[in-house]
Amino acid sequence: MARLPLSTRTRRRNMALRNMMTSIIVIYYYMWSLLAMAYKRRCLKIEQRIKNIEQRNVRLSNLIRNSDPACISQLRMDRRTFYTLCEMLSDVGGLKATRNMSLEEIVAQFLYTLSHHLKNSTIKEFFF
Repeated sequence: MARLPLSTRTRRRNMALRNMMTSIIVIYYYMWSLLAMAYKRRCLKIEQRIKNIEQRNVRLSNLIRNSDPACISQLRMDRRTFYTLCEMLSDVGGLKATRNMSLEEIVAQFLYTLSHHLKNSTIKEFFF
């Protein structure tokens, strides 16, 4: 079988190199786009977590810190009694705040569940 002319062999080799470089560049940009999407998704999760924390603080503030009538209607005790109960639970009972929830929020969730006779699924929507 006869060999192809040198110009044809060179053209085929150049075409193969060009195809290989094109595929490498496409894979490179594809990987960068995947990394960018993953980073954006992570940032969105962090933003959502920050927004949830702010909403939880606002809800807890409306529930406990704003006024006695709101605290009495929601938790069935006034603010002074609520904070006394929180102190007693931490000192005598050994209840501690966690990384995700403050002590006041734990006690408020418990009292809200008792006072309104609700289930955990309803409480988690109320307290985020």
